[in-house]
Amino acid sequence: MKTVPLRAATVLTASSAAFLIIALSMTSASAAGDATKGRADFVRECALCHTIGKDEPNRYGPNLFGIVGRAAASVPGYRYSPAFRSSANWVWKEDVLGAWLSSPATMVPASRISVFEGVADRDKDDIIAYLAAQK
Repeated sequence: MKTVPLRAATVLTASSAAFLIIALSMTSASAAGDATKGRADFVRECALCHTIGKDEPNRYGPNLFGIVGRAAASVPGYRYSPAFRSSANWVWKEDVLGAWLSSPATMVPASRISVFEGVADRDKDDIIAYLAAQK
């Protein structure tokens, strides 16, 4: 049997497939989540790197106000990593946020957030509900 070297395109294809599987398995998180609880979860899990208020500055990560329905890599003034800019071709919907919060490194392996392992399943729907309410 001949061994074929693994190429970057193959890795991205595998990552895209994993993302698609995760995203398709999600339900509508905003319907299932508690935005009030999600606020506390956001502060604990996300606020070190992200702001959420309208017109607040970016931190290590971009401001997340109005994220639901926005194109990925589109916050003005934020310097996204090259990996994220080249791979993030989606719109942030609840199911995509769920996949991202579960495993950002699966969606974009070389992004800055790939060191973050993801939020606990018990907090994910609540954080998504909170993010969806920020508009």
